[in-house]
Amino acid sequence: MYELVVVLSRKLRDFGLKVGVSESIDACNALKVVDRNDFTQFKTALKVTMIKDYTKYNVFDQMLDESLTDYVERAGDSGGEEEEGEDSGEPSEMSSKTRQDSRPGDKDQQNVKVVMYSPMEVLNRRQLKPIEVQSLREGKRIVKRLRRRLALLSGRRTRPSKKGEVDFVKTFRQSLSTIGEIIELKRFTRVKSRARLLVFIDISGSMDSYTDWLVRSMYVLRKFASRCEIFLFSTRLVRVTDIANIASPAEMIVKLHERVDIWGSGTRIGHSFRTFLEDYGNLVDRTWVIMVISDGWDTGEPELLTSSMERLRMKVGRIIWLNPHADKPNFKPMTIGMLAALPYIDVLAGTSALEDLPSYIRFFGRSIKPLKPKWYKREAQISRAFAYF
Repeated sequence: MYELVVVLSRKLRDFGLKVGVSESIDACNALKVVDRNDFTQFKTALKVTMIKDYTKYNVFDQMLDESLTDYVERAGDSGGEEEEGEDSGEPSEMSSKTRQDSRPGDKDQQNVKVVMYSPMEVLNRRQLKPIEVQSLREGKRIVKRLRRRLALLSGRRTRPSKKGEVDFVKTFRQSLSTIGEIIELKRFTRVKSRARLLVFIDISGSMDSYTDWLVRSMYVLRKFASRCEIFLFSTRLVRVTDIANIASPAEMIVKLHERVDIWGSGTRIGHSFRTFLEDYGNLVDRTWVIMVISDGWDTGEPELLTSSMERLRMKVGRIIWLNPHADKPNFKPMTIGMLAALPYIDVLAGTSALEDLPSYIRFFGRSIKPLKPKWYKREAQISRAFAYF
C-alpha cells in the first residue's frame, strides 16, 4: 500500500497538484488506522490527507484509478513473487471497485463531499525560498496605511476638541483679544496613529501553498509597529518574534528552517490560542491589535476555539482575520474554525489585502482614519463574563 501512495503522489504532482512528503506520510499513517478492505474508507483516507482543495477531488479520483491499475499490472507482472498475506488480494479488488465507483453517472460520488484534514503532528522542516526584497515595496506601503487604520494609541498629533486636555498656548493667545481676560479654555485631543500588533500565522498543511507568501508577510509585518509579536502555529504554538526582528532576510529564513519543525502539520487553532493566553497572556492589553492569518480549517474542539477567541476579544482592542479564500468570489466562511471565530472578528479580509492596494481598499476602505471599535460586542461579552460569577 505504501508503494501505491508513492505512485499516486507522483501522478498528482505530474498533474500540477502540490503533494509533498508530508502529505504522503499523512496518507501512510491514515492507512494504518482504516479498514483497507472497505474501499470507501480507503479512498477517503487518501483523499483527505493528500488533497487540501476539495475542487480537485475529481482529479484525485482519476489519478487513483490510474494508480491502482498500474499497481495491479505491476503486481501481475511480478509473477506471484509477492508474499501471500493481508495485502495480497486488495489491489485487484480495489481497482475494480474504483472503476465502478468513479463512473461519471454515480450520484453518490458527485453529491457527497468530505472535507477533512489530519490532526496528526508531522515534524517537518522546510527549505524556504529567498525573499525578494524589491517585490515588497507595495506591501510596505499598504502596511503603513494599515497601521493608521488600525491605530489604538495616541500619537504626537493633536486636534481641537470640546473635551480633552487644556491647550494653554491657544488659550493665552485667544485671551489677547479680550485684554488678557480668559473667556474660554481651548482644549485638544491627541490623534490615534499607532498600534501594537500580535500576529498568528497558520503553517499547517492546508496553508502549504501559501508558505512563501507567509514568510514574506512576516518580513513586512515585523515593522508594523515598535511592539510587534509574531507566532506560528499548527498543532502547537511557536514564538518567532526574535527571528522576525533579524535585519537580514536570508538569515531570517535560515533561522526559521532551524527552529520551526511543524510545517504541514494539522491545525489546532483553539489549542494554540489557549497556549498563548496561558503562557503569554500578560503581553497584550486593549492597545494591541491581533492579526490571524489562517484559512480557518481546524481539527480541534470548536468550543475551545470559541472560548479562546472570547478571552482574546476581552483583552485586545481589535481582531483582524486574513483568510486566503476570502479573495475568491462568493466566499462564505463555512469552515468550523471560521464559524466559531466570526462573532469576535472586527474585519475578515483576504490575504491579497497585504500586497494589492485595490484589495486593501475593498476590505478596509479608502479612509486612513482609525476604525471604530464594535462596542456592542464587547458589552455582550462583558455581560456574559459577569454571568459566570
